[in-house]
Amino acid sequence: MEEIKTIGIIGAGLSGLVTAKTCLEYGYEIKVFEKDSELGGVWASSRRYPGVTTQNTKDTYYFSDFPMPRHFPVWPSGKQVQSYLSSYAEKFNVLPNIKFSHEVVHIEFENNKWKISGNNRSRPFTEQVDFLIVCNGTFSDAYIPEIPGMGNFVDAGGDILHSSEFQSTRACAGKRLVVVGFSKSASDIVTRAEETARKTYIVFREPKWKIPRYIKGINMKYLILNRLGEALVKPDKHNRMERFVHRLGLPRRMLAFLEKYTSKKQWLDELGLRPSSGLKDQAFGEINLDTPEFFEKIRSGQIVTKQGEITAFEGKEIVLTNGERIECDMVVFATGFRQSIPFLPDGLKSKLTDGNGNYILYRHILPAGIPSFAFVGYNTSIQCTISSEFAALWVCEYLQGRIDRPDEEKIITAGKEFIRWRSQFRQQGAASGLSTMPGTIHHVDELLRDMNASLPFFSLIPDWLMTIKPGRYKKVRNKIIRRNQEKGD
Repeated sequence: MEEIKTIGIIGAGLSGLVTAKTCLEYGYEIKVFEKDSELGGVWASSRRYPGVTTQNTKDTYYFSDFPMPRHFPVWPSGKQVQSYLSSYAEKFNVLPNIKFSHEVVHIEFENNKWKISGNNRSRPFTEQVDFLIVCNGTFSDAYIPEIPGMGNFVDAGGDILHSSEFQSTRACAGKRLVVVGFSKSASDIVTRAEETARKTYIVFREPKWKIPRYIKGINMKYLILNRLGEALVKPDKHNRMERFVHRLGLPRRMLAFLEKYTSKKQWLDELGLRPSSGLKDQAFGEINLDTPEFFEKIRSGQIVTKQGEITAFEGKEIVLTNGERIECDMVVFATGFRQSIPFLPDGLKSKLTDGNGNYILYRHILPAGIPSFAFVGYNTSIQCTISSEFAALWVCEYLQGRIDRPDEEKIITAGKEFIRWRSQFRQQGAASGLSTMPGTIHHVDELLRDMNASLPFFSLIPDWLMTIKPGRYKKVRNKIIRRNQEKGD
């Protein structure tokens, strides 16, 4: 590999910021390209909807060497998360290296360098770097399905928005609102919007499990956000402890208990909202955190549920699969995102994915056939602060020559093996093969092994019985960085 001095980083969201900070620690010059005028990615003010919070508790959602402020609530708001990320970027000198309002339009590898072209508020720019890391995230392009009659609905005075465009409940004041989807963003938006809307509906293909924030008075993090929570589903490579847990039948009993408790607490059978698949099938890929008052408002009739899909817009009405019509003034699609790398040449795009659009990456980081190029943040998970932080560290160790690049065949084989295992769980298609759930901690363990490092044994006990706290990874991270500094002296 040619000597690497300058690294380009595309995206200043969570993964881009931790990648930039890590590269600086390794002594690289960095250039961070962010198309928005602010940092934060999905947490930026231009993309967050009213009432959005983390699904993690604040003590499980931070970088290992930078805890969330103590005064933040248990589940921080989107505004607070962006504030946290801004403080992180400022403290670790990342902020001066971010080129805001720089949208990358095209990249090209020539003469062993990446040429990056784009627009800065309509003014063209061109930069060159030795190595390129894409951190544009797995929530890059808002997805709204194409449905006949949408244009006519808008012409008739209706509004069609994606959840990331829904900025204020004032927008739906006095209107008949339909929210499409059953994700956390869907339930968050419809619950808040009900306060101002004239009539509120939620339309969904099928209901999904929503984990209560507290289960018999115990914060859900003690049951889900730990190694035991991951062990509820057999990982692709299980260890002795996980095999022992499954032999005891503990996962089966825990899942049965969670389903029964959740169904009763949220009146799922009474409301006709019990999912057709079990918690194990959804495997924490489609499962999301309960929205306070969501089920209460459905039960009281304040929110009207309609199971089905919108087949057409006719005037100011939507038509559902069962033929039912609903008059409405605004439709908000909480239908997620589609992964996209629009600046990548077609010749390179074909090297990244299989025939089904799944990304084939080694460790969710390295693609086959593309030199001096890596991803960070393409290992999306509920533990994304840890997974992104150690993916960034892995890339820097790779650049230092302490991790060998696998041959192209091994990269492809490893990527396809993961896709094969992950395909048994739901949400695989939407995640484009990039979700590490329900094996995120396994994934981080694997990254650590590649770096000849591991967590101390005593930290594994609370990881199993309490919660996965990023702070427990601080020592092993610092040890890896010190090792690099010592070898550089």
